[in-house]
Amino acid sequence: MLTPTDYQLWSKLYAGKISNNGKWVSYRLHYPYTDTDTLVLQKAEFTKKYLFPHCTTGKFNAELQFACISHDTLYLQNLKTGKTDIVSSTVAFDFSANHKFIVLFVKTSDKKLNLEIRNMAGNQIYQKKEISSYCFDPEQNGLIYTSLEHNLYNTELILFKNEIEKRILTTNHNVPVKKLFWKAGGISFMSHNHGQSCFYYYNVAKAKLNTLDSKSSGFPQGMQITDSPIGNAMHSENGRNVIIWLKEHNDLLQKTDPKKVQIWNTKDKLLFDYRKYLSNPKTSDKMAVWNMQDNTVIQITDRKFSNGFLSTDYNSAFIYDPIAYEPQSKQFCPFDLYIMDLKNGNRKPVIMNYTMDEKPSGSPDGAHLCYAKNGQWWIYSIMEDTHTCLTIDLPNSFFAEDNNRPSENPSYGIGGWTTDGEIILYDKYDLWKISLDGKIKKRLTQGREMQKTFRIKTFNSDPLQSVTESNKNSLDLKKRLLLETSDKETAQTGLGYWSIKSGMKDMVWESKKISQIKKAADKDIYMYVTENFESPPKLMLYDTKPKEIMQSNPQQKYFYWSRNEKIEYISDGIKTKGILFYPSNFKADKKYPMVVHIYERQFSYLNDYVNPSLISDDGFNVHNYTANGYFVLFPDINYEFGNLKKTVTNSVLAAVDTVIAKGLVAPEKVGLIGHSFGGYEVDLIITQTDRFAAAVSGAAITDLISTYLYVGPTFRRPDFFRTENHQLRIGKSLFEDMKSYLENSPVLLASGVNTPLLSWAGAEDRHVNSQQSMEFYLALRRQNKEHILLFYPDEEHGLEQKQNATDLNIRIMEWFNSYLKGANKKEWFSTYYQ
Repeated sequence: MLTPTDYQLWSKLYAGKISNNGKWVSYRLHYPYTDTDTLVLQKAEFTKKYLFPHCTTGKFNAELQFACISHDTLYLQNLKTGKTDIVSSTVAFDFSANHKFIVLFVKTSDKKLNLEIRNMAGNQIYQKKEISSYCFDPEQNGLIYTSLEHNLYNTELILFKNEIEKRILTTNHNVPVKKLFWKAGGISFMSHNHGQSCFYYYNVAKAKLNTLDSKSSGFPQGMQITDSPIGNAMHSENGRNVIIWLKEHNDLLQKTDPKKVQIWNTKDKLLFDYRKYLSNPKTSDKMAVWNMQDNTVIQITDRKFSNGFLSTDYNSAFIYDPIAYEPQSKQFCPFDLYIMDLKNGNRKPVIMNYTMDEKPSGSPDGAHLCYAKNGQWWIYSIMEDTHTCLTIDLPNSFFAEDNNRPSENPSYGIGGWTTDGEIILYDKYDLWKISLDGKIKKRLTQGREMQKTFRIKTFNSDPLQSVTESNKNSLDLKKRLLLETSDKETAQTGLGYWSIKSGMKDMVWESKKISQIKKAADKDIYMYVTENFESPPKLMLYDTKPKEIMQSNPQQKYFYWSRNEKIEYISDGIKTKGILFYPSNFKADKKYPMVVHIYERQFSYLNDYVNPSLISDDGFNVHNYTANGYFVLFPDINYEFGNLKKTVTNSVLAAVDTVIAKGLVAPEKVGLIGHSFGGYEVDLIITQTDRFAAAVSGAAITDLISTYLYVGPTFRRPDFFRTENHQLRIGKSLFEDMKSYLENSPVLLASGVNTPLLSWAGAEDRHVNSQQSMEFYLALRRQNKEHILLFYPDEEHGLEQKQNATDLNIRIMEWFNSYLKGANKKEWFSTYYQ
């Protein structure tokens, strides 16, 4: 049987890189118990394998080399000869795009940084000492760096051609330049000396350096170029415009003095806490566009419109005030979106009172904007200043059909813009191709008929793309589209491709979870991970058919292992799903205890593989129970807004009744457990029913009134949204429907609790304030109920310290063993004074 001493054998599999032609792959095995990693380099034909302990990631040089760093040692593996070169004290590396060079940054014994460039033979062909900063070209065509010589700093460029080419950009600076950045054929950086900032842009193709400072003609008054490490410059593809960041002069900024009295005004747009910890968006750094042809600077964002994003052609910006409608109660504030012409600075409104969470999407050609409003998708034409509704006459909804929160239905999303001037939109199942004038609409897949969902998988995401930029990538429908496929009713997943000629064709479709999909750069070869609850993750390679590369956790075959299955039940007239996990050494002639784990909807976890663990930060791992003779149930829960105590209880009891009817579980030996919102559900349920022999609640909300009137640390704004349109699902404010707040607060219903309850919280938890657990403890104490609260010092919403996590997992198991299996009560169950 599986025991906790065996848990350290388990690792987590992470797909790494795949070589250009798909002949080699890398993957990482992470061992949570020891916090160690092993990076594996393997030939796809299984003929060669290399292990690199303590490495997390590496990089291929086509089919020629592979490199990775372990601690401070570089391993350079020759894929042809098998030879491994080792370079100590290496902190970073990269290959050239032409596969001729490797760049190393090596730390010296006196803690200085040297640059080395080597050729394929391993010979050093260039060295530069005392590097202060550097930046690689993301397309691997070069390198920019700053070095110290004779107490002065120089900025130099290396280009990778048949030989390396060196260019000097700036010399004799008293301080090193900052914010080196390379993108779209341009390099930018800045210097800051004696209170004066200077910004540089170098056009690589033209070998031209442009300079900007606050004394330049037309530079915005009262502003200076920021040297903040947050926010890189953005370079236009044509090399004419650069987006820079400005800040107000220090004497214009109002800083919060922690020693002065705090003034909280109900009419303030933002709470004092927000201004104190997250700063005031009105005084944050501002975007500006520098036109290098005219040497003009136009400020884009300001104190009125402090946020914005760009069209891809850099001719327009979309700007808004993120706190325009504050104070208000949603998680994210609605805003009015304006368009700004970056040639002349003119502004005009585009969308008023925009309420969706997702930002509008700019087209790759910079001519259009796609946005969602009032349950429809719209296109805005920048040139024509017109709005066209794309989905008004389509029968299917493009917004969540099963949203179970009292909020605006989120969209299913945008698949992408096509090279032919169309857009791909998602409904619940399918892809729709729609012309931008809304006249031509075509469904590309037929998923709705078989409840199969299709989503486009792309591999051209830009890691350097800023949130203030629009996506420049397009979908070419003349080529095949790779699609991820899934069935939410069965949890099956797969991969397939769609083409104009043949439509949709499945590549892989199975009762497993497919994830971590990667593509070879030069071929249609894909690497991915596949798993289900009973089968440990496998690394797969797909060329013309699936091929297994490696199987993780092969030791599982030596242990009894649980299995799971889908269950269905009716709750409040709604057909609902859940997952039932069997004891590892299940015998049909025996009745078992069962632990019910709750948190909203969990059926999507049906095919998730779970490593056994006693260090889970929420105190629960399914194998701790199935390996010790328990059934475990994950029920999906339905919600009636404002009446959670009824619908949550009904959903869970309906699921339990369905399992009991199988005759496998002892009805009097059922326990209940949940964490966070799941902890709230546990506390609520045990005020409504005595059905459970024991319960465990972690980091739970117990008082909806104090929860509503609380400022959370993540957003530093009132937590009104959590009950009005989020998880707690009241759907109205406290003052519109106080009755529902009172009737769904476990702390006010504590007199109904007869179930022995173990609760726990991190003493420093402020996401769900640990005082919530203390309130419920005091309510149960006052009524002399059976309850123990565990308070973990220096812990927050989950227990990050392994010794605490282990302690919690063991105590929860001991709690259930006592009440569900009749084991002797542990000493810590006793009162302090006993």
